[in-house]
Amino acid sequence: MLSFLQPSKAVAAPFGDKAPARPPEKTSVEAIALADIESPEVATVVAAWNRWRGLHGMPARERLSPRDLGRAASHISLARVVNDGGDYEFRIIGDAHVQAYGTSYQNKSLKEVIAVSPRFGKQLKASYDLVRTTGRAYAFRGLIGRDAPDAAFAWFETCYLPFGEGGIVDHILNAAVYAPRRYVLG
Repeated sequence: MLSFLQPSKAVAAPFGDKAPARPPEKTSVEAIALADIESPEVATVVAAWNRWRGLHGMPARERLSPRDLGRAASHISLARVVNDGGDYEFRIIGDAHVQAYGTSYQNKSLKEVIAVSPRFGKQLKASYDLVRTTGRAYAFRGLIGRDAPDAAFAWFETCYLPFGEGGIVDHILNAAVYAPRRYVLG
């Protein structure tokens, strides 16, 4: 298990002994198994999602209870599927997302995000579409490279968890942890 950054500590934590001296040229993202999630906040959300779904492939939206998440609740966002995946509407945006991206998209559509930030919005839509069409949970971890100079974070771990009934995904819960770029750049 990783020991996450404390404000007074230098680089290391989310990278362990592989902390880059400077950001890589290109951003890299890898798919990881839910069992390989290392951040306590994301792992807490996955554990709650597993409790909520029980023996089903996914829980119904009504089962979601942010109170069950404790401090991990600030690391979630919830998107409602609109028009069979033609768009998504952000219903909940936790503070960790607001700090990482510098804005809250709560009550806005993904199309609005794409209009303001095309690269980020299209990547997010691809992640949502993957979860919506498969009905499965996915997790990713990545290092942000110099090709994303405006990113406020250098590393992230995230998961996308489906909610719905009858095999149809109607909401997607995201949980994420971000390591601020200032810890890597000094």
